[in-house]
Amino acid sequence: MTRPPRLLFKTMVVTFVSVAALLAVVFVVVTLTVREQVRRSVAASLESGQRIFAALESRRQRELRLQASALAENPRLKAAADTFAAEARTSDAVSRTQWLETIQRELDKVAAGIEADAVVLTDIRRNTLASAGRLADRWPRGRQVTLEPVKDDQAADGITRMTGTVFHVIAVPFELEDISIGTLYLATALDQRYAEELGSLVHMRTAIVTDGLVVASTLASGSAPDLESAISRSTGADSDGVVILGDDSYAYRRLVQVANTSFYALGSIDESSQSAMRSATTSLVLIGAGGLLLAFITSFWLARLLSKPVDQLSRSLGRIAASHDVTARLLLSGSSREVDALSETFNAMMTSLEQAESETQAAYTGAIRALATALDARDPYTAGHSERVSVLSVAISRTLGLAADDIEVVRLGALLHDIGKIGVPDQVLLKPGRLTSEEFETIKQHPVLGARILGAVPFFAPHTVIVELHHERPDGKGYPRGLRGDDIPLAARIVHVADAYDAMTSARAYRSAMPVNEALRELWRCSGTEFHAEIVAALASALPGVTFETELVLENIHA
Repeated sequence: MTRPPRLLFKTMVVTFVSVAALLAVVFVVVTLTVREQVRRSVAASLESGQRIFAALESRRQRELRLQASALAENPRLKAAADTFAAEARTSDAVSRTQWLETIQRELDKVAAGIEADAVVLTDIRRNTLASAGRLADRWPRGRQVTLEPVKDDQAADGITRMTGTVFHVIAVPFELEDISIGTLYLATALDQRYAEELGSLVHMRTAIVTDGLVVASTLASGSAPDLESAISRSTGADSDGVVILGDDSYAYRRLVQVANTSFYALGSIDESSQSAMRSATTSLVLIGAGGLLLAFITSFWLARLLSKPVDQLSRSLGRIAASHDVTARLLLSGSSREVDALSETFNAMMTSLEQAESETQAAYTGAIRALATALDARDPYTAGHSERVSVLSVAISRTLGLAADDIEVVRLGALLHDIGKIGVPDQVLLKPGRLTSEEFETIKQHPVLGARILGAVPFFAPHTVIVELHHERPDGKGYPRGLRGDDIPLAARIVHVADAYDAMTSARAYRSAMPVNEALRELWRCSGTEFHAEIVAALASALPGVTFETELVLENIHA
């Protein structure tokens, strides 16, 4: 018998070779070609923007230098600054404050027509005396300006950070009769506003980077860390490159660098490539249409070739899943090696699962019986009580027509119904006479203790409700929750009646066993208040059929 071909071989030959390779190569080649052309175009635009910015920025700096030099020659401002410099050390605080206010008024007057964001006057130690302009508040009085000193009486460019804002400054000496009395600064804030103005000049996105960190940009939020990382990886000589920001690729170029601050322009390669891609789409559509047609034909043929065994396997698995039958097995299709191997593996797994489930069920059942036996061993007068209650509960459940799974829950729950008594002290549990009210309250805690003990094991979850609620009564006077009527789960009602019946018909140290008929009359008398009538009726109907079974259980226990 020849073995069926491998599913992987069919898929590769029919689909991958005929369709995927063709479309993938075409689209990759076209996309890479277009992107490379666009990258070159964007790089050329950045270079042009660099030249434009350099020319405009050079002219702007010359104008600011001329304005700064003119301000430094203002006689009233010089006189006020000179008076303060001469008298500050020997005058009181009030006088110094008045002179500083005079300097501030004069600086406000001369700074009114200046384009800079801040005009700042410092003393010879570069401590701020006064500031004016849009961002004058960033230059607090007394704060030292950390900038390279001015040399040869020439204006100097520099970068400084004041109150969290980075400024590009022009500094000119402030002199009176060739004696330096301070320095005058024209400062331009390198903030979002400046970045937007820079972007409008070069018609691209811009970023201002100081000490490797982006201080302002027109990029999308969250893009700064990626740009910083790309710049940090480049060498000092590199002024351009490509960086991925979010989902887009950007070409970037350094326009100019001043001290530790660089100005960058960025162009989106993806945005620019969209128009180029649209021009190539027409050609690709024809190729893609042919490829899709071929893909449809081959996929349809392959689907027909493979669907039959796969459908059979799927339906078989669905039936097994719906029935929850661990004994079910899959039939081999004979049409696909992989499908048959999967079926064989599944059958082996189900066999192991069936064995494991049987072993687990037996282990849990043994553990339950061991717990019940351990409880009964504490009190010789109640030996076998849990087993008898379990037998009676099963008989009642069968009379009521419960399903097999529900009967099994009742059987095991009845075996464990008094497991909480493990936590009850011997002087209370084994007391030969009647209990005091305090001792009875202690006994009443055993359902809660039992539920807590079993709650740690998921397997016992269906039985926990029986353990916790088997002392609830229809009239609401039971414990621990005081539930009424049908609010009490049926399984707990069944065990409650079986428990009471066995307790009445078993001898205790303080009383003899009650005859069966008398016990039933007591149950009927209390039905509707302490017991549910339909459960009592089911017990009465089931008793003749369980007498021998109960005696057999007792014999096994005594043996």
